[in-house]
Amino acid sequence: MGLFRRNGKKRRPAPSGGAAGARPWVDHGLADGDTAECGRCARTLRVALQSASSVTVSHDGALEGMALICTACGRLLCCACALAASDNPYLPRCDRCGGQVTLPVAG
Repeated sequence: MGLFRRNGKKRRPAPSGGAAGARPWVDHGLADGDTAECGRCARTLRVALQSASSVTVSHDGALEGMALICTACGRLLCCACALAASDNPYLPRCDRCGGQVTLPVAG
């Protein structure tokens, strides 16, 4: 997983069981408004946690600059890198393991 910032200081997300936890989209140690680094291109991204009960519908450009997290391995990616790793332009994937990516969920 990439680094993220809180109050201008870089730090790694808190581990929560296993390499990325049993549910990396929830057990990520990120807070809403943090900044994170894309695991592939090192671009700075904004963390926008979503509610576990919400459904997010997106359009081109809506996820630009936002951190996405792999549901399988917990890798943080930008939208451009996640879409580049997929053969479907509407289904972003992890470039490392091929897992689906989503917005991080508030725990």
